[in-house]
Amino acid sequence: MANTLNVNTLTDYVESRKDELFVKAVAGTKTLDYIEIMPGVKFKEALNYLDSTVVLADGSECGWNPQGSDTFSNKFIEVKPVTVQKEFCWKDLRKTFANYQLNFEAGRETLPFEQKIAESNLAAIKKEVEKGIWQGVAAAGVAGILAQAEADNAVIDVAFEPQADAIAKIDAVVAAIPAGALEKGVNIFLSWTDFRAYIKALNAECCANRAIIDANVTELVYAGDSRIKLVPVAGLEGTNKIVAAPYDALVYGTDIEGSEGVYRMYFDPKESKFLFEVLFNMGTAIKYSDEVVLGK
Repeated sequence: MANTLNVNTLTDYVESRKDELFVKAVAGTKTLDYIEIMPGVKFKEALNYLDSTVVLADGSECGWNPQGSDTFSNKFIEVKPVTVQKEFCWKDLRKTFANYQLNFEAGRETLPFEQKIAESNLAAIKKEVEKGIWQGVAAAGVAGILAQAEADNAVIDVAFEPQADAIAKIDAVVAAIPAGALEKGVNIFLSWTDFRAYIKALNAECCANRAIIDANVTELVYAGDSRIKLVPVAGLEGTNKIVAAPYDALVYGTDIEGSEGVYRMYFDPKESKFLFEVLFNMGTAIKYSDEVVLGK
């Protein structure tokens, strides 16, 4: 009798690409490309201002009649230390697909896919920093731009009508932008949800002499005024708020620029674990309040 190979008790084999580990791509801190970055801030620094007024007087006669004023004032930007700390027990991977990369010998410990793990965490940090710029980081005591704008009486508030669509909201914000800000150029920050709704609404009104807007665009010049640019950012997602400001009106403070993307990963022989750490200073400030519009 021929032998019969019985495989009924075996589970289905799943091929594992053990040399590959896929890391989810995450958008970076886009806001930092559109606001002023102030490096070298260790704790709290003053933003100093000088506001001068002059009087154009009659100069046809001799004499001296000083007029006008020069006023000094300041605001402060305060940064807080923010850290991310993780630990990885390499032995936890002993029963996984990655065990072929392990070395069970003192002094030769390895963490499989160490680079991929670091990259995945750095991407997650960028996502949280982007959110924190606008909404703050409560655990670290970092105040976001939105909370500061709400508390600043000099910021221009725009209340949206309950029935306002995306076009009406943007138009209301644009109408409130002061002339001085327009001279420098203004970015209108909004969530991706509001940005897509705006494009959809514009395309719905599209006429023969205007092309359909590609929904894949990552920013958009406001129709009729090239000084204004719409910039969708992930940090405003879910807030239902829109902020308009020139480049230099909003500030992100830190000690070393880009430090939120620098990490160290090392093996701790005492705990027999791999440790991951990122440490950076972070803070925000509104530099020119009277040039900022908050739509809500």
